[in-house]
Amino acid sequence: MGEKYWYQKQLRMLQTVLRESDMVGYDAKQVVEYLVKTNSNSIIINAGGIIDFFPIEEPLGRKNIFMGDRDILKELVEECHAHDIAVMVRVDFRGVEAERYEERPDWFAQDKNGKAKAGWGGRIHKPCYNGIYANDHAIQYIKNMMSRYPVDGIWENSVGFGDGPCYCRVCRDKYREDTGKEIPTGDDYASEEFREYRVWKASCAREHLRRMRDAVKSFGEDKAYCAEIFGMFHASNALMTGIDLYDAKDMFDFLVSPAFLDGSAQPDRKYDDLTYAASSMRFLKAIDPGKQAVLLYGNNGTKWRYVMAPKQETKIWLWEAASVGAGYWNCMFNGQHPGATHDKRNAGLETEAYTYLKEHEDILDGLVPWMDAGIYYSKSSRDRFGSDREELDEYGVFIKGVERAFTRNHVQYQFIPDLEFSYEKIRQLKMLVLPNAACISGEHMDIIREYVKNGGGLIASGRTSLYDETGRQRADFGLRDMFGCSYTGIEKDTSLDCYQKIRNHHEILHQCEPERTEVLMNEGRTLLCTECGSERMTAVCTYIPMIFNQPPEFAWRANLDTEYPTVMAGEYGSGRVVYFANQTDKLCYTNGHEDFLNLYLGACNWVMRGDAVIETDAPESVHVVLTRKVSSPEELVLSVVNTTSGTARPVREVLPVFHTKIRISLDAKSVVKWKTLRQEGKVSISSEREGGKLVISVELEKLQEFTSVYIKTN
Repeated sequence: MGEKYWYQKQLRMLQTVLRESDMVGYDAKQVVEYLVKTNSNSIIINAGGIIDFFPIEEPLGRKNIFMGDRDILKELVEECHAHDIAVMVRVDFRGVEAERYEERPDWFAQDKNGKAKAGWGGRIHKPCYNGIYANDHAIQYIKNMMSRYPVDGIWENSVGFGDGPCYCRVCRDKYREDTGKEIPTGDDYASEEFREYRVWKASCAREHLRRMRDAVKSFGEDKAYCAEIFGMFHASNALMTGIDLYDAKDMFDFLVSPAFLDGSAQPDRKYDDLTYAASSMRFLKAIDPGKQAVLLYGNNGTKWRYVMAPKQETKIWLWEAASVGAGYWNCMFNGQHPGATHDKRNAGLETEAYTYLKEHEDILDGLVPWMDAGIYYSKSSRDRFGSDREELDEYGVFIKGVERAFTRNHVQYQFIPDLEFSYEKIRQLKMLVLPNAACISGEHMDIIREYVKNGGGLIASGRTSLYDETGRQRADFGLRDMFGCSYTGIEKDTSLDCYQKIRNHHEILHQCEPERTEVLMNEGRTLLCTECGSERMTAVCTYIPMIFNQPPEFAWRANLDTEYPTVMAGEYGSGRVVYFANQTDKLCYTNGHEDFLNLYLGACNWVMRGDAVIETDAPESVHVVLTRKVSSPEELVLSVVNTTSGTARPVREVLPVFHTKIRISLDAKSVVKWKTLRQEGKVSISSEREGGKLVISVELEKLQEFTSVYIKTN
């Protein structure tokens, strides 16, 4: 491979989302001084669309009223390039205000009554993916701007402007030409009525992305194109816009998704889980491990943009992303740079993490998470059952439960998207997890069967395989032969006063102390299933109907036994399978009772036959992550993130952890070399042969925030 383009190298970015008034006294030299001081290597700055930040004579253009005779884009590009800093420009074609809309109303989206579609408090009139404004106009705008300025790429902000159905003339004509039908006019866009239209609209969205990419690439392959697409748990955004992170694989030159500490997909959440920074980057790396994955966060928040984000949590956020091999994108929403805004308290906070990446770029670039376990990500299931509200979500929360169990117990994992799913991608896994993966194609089920027959471990839950990849329900589980049970069609609400009866003492119950209890907790919802008569599958636990707790005198049942298993465990081919007919994985997140965690982890340990790459005495609040280089798998980085603190969020203080021991068991001969990349106390490493494997022992004298070690084996 020849010399990499700038966007193919490690990215340490700053975005200044300028307000119109930030043009006053703009100082390009000061901006670049901040970039140099923080070891940033690229910047994203406004070019235009809503407000134009360079001299322009485009139709529907709106020049910044504070610009005067200056050309700040020219000034910044020259200053940045003099310091070898790349410049991407932000364009935003989400729409225009009423005055400009009235100049060309036929360029924009319409509702079914022929009226303009407005958003953002009714101030902005939206375009659609097929209309002139976001295509012919936008492309010409980009070409004119890139002809004048030697910018290094385009960031298309708010690309999900095309939400819901559009009834403009262009869309009506195109839909009729492509399908022979009229656009549906119902009120429920998520309904079956709009299924075909949603698929069509998603193809229009991809065409829009392709046109924009082609416009940028007409100026050279060294010019980058990327756009704003929200994360894997933003179910409603993907449904309404037709744009999903899967589109990023082929369309974008590097992978980025907003992941602000205070920007959860759940609208009622103040702060996201501290592990989401790493989780979101794992997902991007799973989509395309060959591209740079970048955490788009903010030293100042996104819900509260004028004040700093919680300082200590922001540092944890950055170290979590670094632990899985990600780059950074610090996004500021006001001021010329983080040191020139209303709240400067977090200015420069990123320097330590950015410097860590820069100093070890050769080692850290191109890392991907080690995979003992793979979490199958079903986009169809997310679209069919996901929600932005956790109390309604029947997909994302299952994944979050699995991740919580894995992270707290140091299981090394990665996502396995149903995009380009194949046997080759999973054959080396010790365990594949299907968390309520309701929608699975017949082809993917055959791959999963082959994997387990050849010795792989499988854990599935809930509605897994009850639907095909289009969301249409099957008569029974598609993987019924593997689960050892059949769905009766009855689903029970077990959210209150419900339990599971231990029927058979199985190895997966080891941490649940089955010799001391007859019952385990149940919650959520439970599918009533019946055993299929498979001699190799065992009903470990069974459903107990609700036991009302009031009045206490009546809180009992004469018989706790039923024929409906909640947990099935056994063998399939040479592999092992555990199926949960209830929501054990989800409940690791929404409830957290140790019955759910211990049961799930017992199942993991059993299907993996106890063969985990990492063993450690680190507490659950310490996150241990092993990564490897894609181009050189014998090169590893062990990262350890400390989140040990008080019980309240946001975290204000991290407490040190002492004398942490970590064992890494590898199919390798010996350690060739190692070095500490970052430490807060003495780091000791030794190795020995044990049971045919190389066992590397790492001891950390002290862990305050973050420690990492590079190891090369042969």
